[in-house]
Amino acid sequence: MRFSRVLGHRFRSLFRRADADAELQRELDLHLDQLTKEYVAAGLSERDAAIAARREFGSVEYTKERCRDMRRVSFADDLLKDLVYAVRLLKKSPGFTLTAIGSLALGIGANTAIFSFVYAFLLRPLPFDHPERLVALFERNVIGTEALMSVAPGNFLD
Repeated sequence: MRFSRVLGHRFRSLFRRADADAELQRELDLHLDQLTKEYVAAGLSERDAAIAARREFGSVEYTKERCRDMRRVSFADDLLKDLVYAVRLLKKSPGFTLTAIGSLALGIGANTAIFSFVYAFLLRPLPFDHPERLVALFERNVIGTEALMSVAPGNFLD
């Protein structure tokens, strides 16, 4: 139950940021008002109580950032902002955009072709039941002038 509630709050924070920020602002204002009322009850004037409450509470913006970090949606938010910024910059310079996209396409295509070749000839297992049992037979000349020769059929049968 708790996980679904936390997940719901995170999705709401991600997709309805304005609502979540307004709720956070209301909550922080409530805390500040409560502190102000405590200082007024202690005998301070309204203005001095508000100043003392702000001093005790600390930076409101810092507290907001800490609360936003606790929602753990800052990664998605930062990623979205970075993508928007990247698209805006790429629209400003279409020549660079075409060059970057072309070089990426060429690099990905070359990488795919090379890997396909290496896989087909080096990495893919042989199409036999027990490829680890395959052997290659060679024979040497008695004199040993040639490195390796294929086995003659008569020698193979012997």
